[in-house]
Amino acid sequence: MNILIGIKERKIKLELIKNGKKLDFLDIVEEYSLSEKLLPEIDRLIQRNGLKSEEIKEIKVESDQNDNFTTTRIAAAVANAWNWGKSA
Repeated sequence: MNILIGIKERKIKLELIKNGKKLDFLDIVEEYSLSEKLLPEIDRLIQRNGLKSEEIKEIKVESDQNDNFTTTRIAAAVANAWNWGKSA
């Protein structure tokens, strides 16, 4: 199971994906507090689907913004930390 952090036109969506199929999603409305909201929202998505964090193999980021866009950098930092923690 994976989570995709999608950033499109400054809107942020978390998607829970299993075998290429979207099972659930959450929209994050306030991009200006993403650094405070992203991990709790990921946790909410996981719990809402009766899962444990150990079941999430990878977090990916897809963004239509460039890499210097702060929202993209925050999402990438969270995904990289999560994925590093899974490999350690």
